Amino acid sequence: MRKLTAAVCIIGTELVRGVIQDGHAKLISSEMTALGFSLEQIVIIPDDNGISRFLCDLVGNVDVIITTGGLGPTADDITRNVIAQAAGVDLVEDAVARAHLVSRLNRDPGEANLSQVRFPRGFSIIPNPLGTAPGFYGTITGSESEQKNTLILSMPGPPVEMQEMFLVRVLPLVKQIFHIAQEEGRTEASVFLIPESLLEEACRICAVPGVTWGTRIQPLRISLYLISGAAEARDLMLEKITEYLGPELVVSGNRMPYDSLLSNLKENGLVIAGAESCTGGLAAKILTDTAGSSSYFWGTAVTYHNSAKEKLLQIPHEKLVRYGAVSRETVSAMAEQMLQISGADAAYSISGIAGPDGGTSDKDGGYSVIPAGTIWFGFAAGGRKVSAVSMKFHAYTRASVRNRAALAAMLLLDSYLRGKEPLDIVTKWQYS
Repeated sequence: MRKLTAAVCIIGTELVRGVIQDGHAKLISSEMTALGFSLEQIVIIPDDNGISRFLCDLVGNVDVIITTGGLGPTADDITRNVIAQAAGVDLVEDAVARAHLVSRLNRDPGEANLSQVRFPRGFSIIPNPLGTAPGFYGTITGSESEQKNTLILSMPGPPVEMQEMFLVRVLPLVKQIFHIAQEEGRTEASVFLIPESLLEEACRICAVPGVTWGTRIQPLRISLYLISGAAEARDLMLEKITEYLGPELVVSGNRMPYDSLLSNLKENGLVIAGAESCTGGLAAKILTDTAGSSSYFWGTAVTYHNSAKEKLLQIPHEKLVRYGAVSRETVSAMAEQMLQISGADAAYSISGIAGPDGGTSDKDGGYSVIPAGTIWFGFAAGGRKVSAVSMKFHAYTRASVRNRAALAAMLLLDSYLRGKEPLDIVTKWQYS
């Protein structure tokens, strides 16, 4: 059987200049490889006539060309024009795509926006429910008689739009067109707090013969895919990874890090409150992104400065001076005070050094340096002993420390409410 071939073209001037980082190539190549395609080329090019040269070199020489980007409303979004020229056809407006555009904009589109609903004649539309620019696909015939026809699939560049279109629409389309009836089984898991490099290392350590893997970075998590014809082998590898990294950090399916906590709160009719310092309310923001969150979330106090901890949470000045803001004693007091102030069933607290530089403390009359990435968490609940635990995150960036601290607070609070001790949990985690 002839080997199917494919090429990928990631289009965007910002990508070439390093303003933003590409995440499309890895996803597309891993998924197409899993379908049995051999990837001949993967290129990243700016929004210019380089697209035309790429198509000229590969049309008729590969079975599939996938492009992302260049479908927006600006003058440099020329992908559809270049593909139409390569196919030797003009651009025509699609009535259904126009109606969708008008609905999303809630107004009559101008000429710039209308360019998004014009496609090479004879090509078919790929719907884009998350954006204004649909994708499209069609076949271009090679210039020489011995060359093959090439299927071109063009998708928008924004990650959320592209990922939905590729996984939900393009992959099934490719399977249908090339009569790919079966593929190896796949197991999906969601991984929290773990950097991609550490997850890759864990997969290598826990590898099971016959199982391959791939990852996709998503908001608040990494999706891990284990691929093999044998379900038992996939299950064994996932079990080994879970045991290696920590059971709270690896869960089966497409899950969010707060899913277990929210289920716990809703099922038991619990209400929580928070007190945050270094995360600046980020945990509260994530928790309230879900509609109906007022049923389980009382609120948070962002007590960034020590004086805020004193005035809003009534933490004694002497305690802050003696132990420092980033300490077991302070986060315990923050959680306990927030529990009393709110009247909630449970409370969490977060205080630490987000970076990029470390902090200092003169507690107990001495002087010490607190490394960036050091975070203390406190947890309090009615009828429960207050608990506190520290974690040390690799300080890649200030944002990464804050994000991981907020997610860790949710995972630990969920475990605390289920009767577990956070310190026992954290010591088993491989997170940094």
